[in-house]
Amino acid sequence: MDKVRQQLALSLLPGVKAKSWRQLARWSPAFLLAESDAVLADAGVPKGFLASRQGLDWPQVDSILAWLQQSGSQLCFLDDEQYPPLLAQSPWPPVRLFLKGQPQWLLRPQLAVVGSRKPSPAGKAAMSLLEPVIDAGVVLTSGLALGIDGLAHQAALSRGVGTVAVLASGLQSCYPKRHQGLFDAIAQQGVLVSEMPPDTAPLPALFPQRNRIIAGLSLATLVVEASLKSGSLITARLAADAGRDVLAIPGTPFNPQAAGCLQLIKDGAALVSEPDDIGFVLKSWLFEPINKKVVLQGLPEHPVLDNVGDDTTPLDLIVERSQLAVEVVLSYLLELEMQGYVCRVPGGYVRQRRQSHV
Repeated sequence: MDKVRQQLALSLLPGVKAKSWRQLARWSPAFLLAESDAVLADAGVPKGFLASRQGLDWPQVDSILAWLQQSGSQLCFLDDEQYPPLLAQSPWPPVRLFLKGQPQWLLRPQLAVVGSRKPSPAGKAAMSLLEPVIDAGVVLTSGLALGIDGLAHQAALSRGVGTVAVLASGLQSCYPKRHQGLFDAIAQQGVLVSEMPPDTAPLPALFPQRNRIIAGLSLATLVVEASLKSGSLITARLAADAGRDVLAIPGTPFNPQAAGCLQLIKDGAALVSEPDDIGFVLKSWLFEPINKKVVLQGLPEHPVLDNVGDDTTPLDLIVERSQLAVEVVLSYLLELEMQGYVCRVPGGYVRQRRQSHV
């Protein structure tokens, strides 16, 4: 415990990042913390560390250790055996990771899945593409945010496997609060990850830092649905910077929530329209072959359904296109909604392509 206490104290010092952490590894933590400045300087310890050492906060260190013990959480440091090797090889690995749950999921091949916090019905439906990927042994990694992040975690848990959730806050509490149940389920079945001390609040500046961990842990990053200003594009850029593959699910050019994905594809991201597209990128890492494809069943011909688009179609436009009375159109739409062929959304209706696995 003494060594862990000393390592934690070092990792919390301002300015101690991956590069300096690896430089300081030449000396023992006890030596770095106990000796005088003069002795450290004579030994060649960088001057920057001598200045930062004045910021040692032992009460914070002991408070964190007490929380770890009480919560059953774990702590690992950069270059420890249990530290995720892909993350260690990234350009910007955190010097420590707080872990809650089952850390073994971090050592399996991971696919980062990110996207809109308010996905469209088409974005939600696209998540079914991940089911065969999960069954092939790929761990889904995301950020526990609302929308696509949460759907990715739920997709894994629903198939009885673990998932990796990387938080921008500390592990002591859940953010967003709406995902408390998901947070608890991942702590039991998967693993929660944060580089921040347990009581850290989810400040805006911490989310891009969180995104670099998601990208660094994963062999590839899949963007399901994202606007041009989406934070998901930051994760995709970080994945590319780390030499990892970037994949994107396309949408129609008339859907603003698909614009970010279309831009990624223009920039060279792999287009994903079926599970095998993901399998092709990850084929050397899969435990099982992807042997199921998502097949979109043909939609029936219908005087109203034919006039509902993949993007939001207003009711008055459906009436105009179908040349039917509004009450007839509404009756048909209700029938189609009950059959699962259309979905009512703010501003109108979108068509739902029903899916099956073969």
